Amino acid sequence: MARVMITCPETHTPIYTGLNFDWFSFESIEFCELPLHCPNCGMDHEWRKEEAFLVADGGEG
Repeated sequence: MARVMITCPETHTPIYTGLNFDWFSFESIEFCELPLHCPNCGMDHEWRKEEAFLVADGGEG
């Protein structure tokens, strides 16, 4: 599985969204904007799949 990450628009640092997908499933899934409280800047961000990127977490998948 891979971690779904976005970039904080305030600090420009990566944020883990709390979601994990295998690479194939992430490409095929559709979802609308999702809310996320940012631990980096303390603000709430809305994000879309197009803004996200995957990072391998060392697990299987």
